[in-house]
Amino acid sequence: MSLQLRLWYLAGMVSLLAGWHLTAITMGEMVLATPLHTLAAFCQMALQREFWEHLLISAVRLFYALSIATVVGLLLGLIAGRIAAVKMFLEPLRWLLMSIPPVIVVLLAMLWLGMGTAMVVFITTCLLMPAVYVNTQKGVESIDHKWIELAQAYRFSIWQKVTAIYLPAISPSLAAALVLVCCNGVRILVLAEVLGTHNGLGYQVANARSAFNSAELYAWVLMSLLIVAWLEFFLLGPVQKAMNRWQTWR
Repeated sequence: MSLQLRLWYLAGMVSLLAGWHLTAITMGEMVLATPLHTLAAFCQMALQREFWEHLLISAVRLFYALSIATVVGLLLGLIAGRIAAVKMFLEPLRWLLMSIPPVIVVLLAMLWLGMGTAMVVFITTCLLMPAVYVNTQKGVESIDHKWIELAQAYRFSIWQKVTAIYLPAISPSLAAALVLVCCNGVRILVLAEVLGTHNGLGYQVANARSAFNSAELYAWVLMSLLIVAWLEFFLLGPVQKAMNRWQTWR
């Protein structure tokens, strides 16, 4: 990234913080805490053991949900991209999961699974998996059939076909899907925890809202943004670079 683009990025961040500060002053700190008060509350919370305990609970739930959604969506996408019957069989379920509002899924899952980690992981997985599935399936369908014929002629094993043809072909769309999955995963996780748990990041957000503690509420929101930033820059960044190298090599 060039210096000019970095300056534009910095200008956008400054504008966002300035708009936040002016809006907080206009609306009052009972409704919207200022950036400085939010940062102060965040630092104070970070010194407490309870803060890290709730954060760890949410991190574990997010890890399980992202892992299951990625693995299942990837496998189903690979199969559906090659077998039209499987694609059509899964299409109603795909449409349902991508169309139904998340809050309805949360309420139904609370009835089926009760409140707790199982419910949160189930909801997050169900709502994230279609994004991985669709991008994988579309990527497989875009593969030139001559590569498949070549692999059959040379009697490639299933593993060789997956690693030499399918994964390099779907790596761009899969990388984009993983970004969406991680960002949306945090939002869905927090929503599920707000409505149906007694611990975790979302539970603390609900507590801060109930206590009308605006600074603490936005401090927890800031924490969720930091989780997304960490996932995108420190986890997905290296994964995307590896996928790009893989595709270039191919």
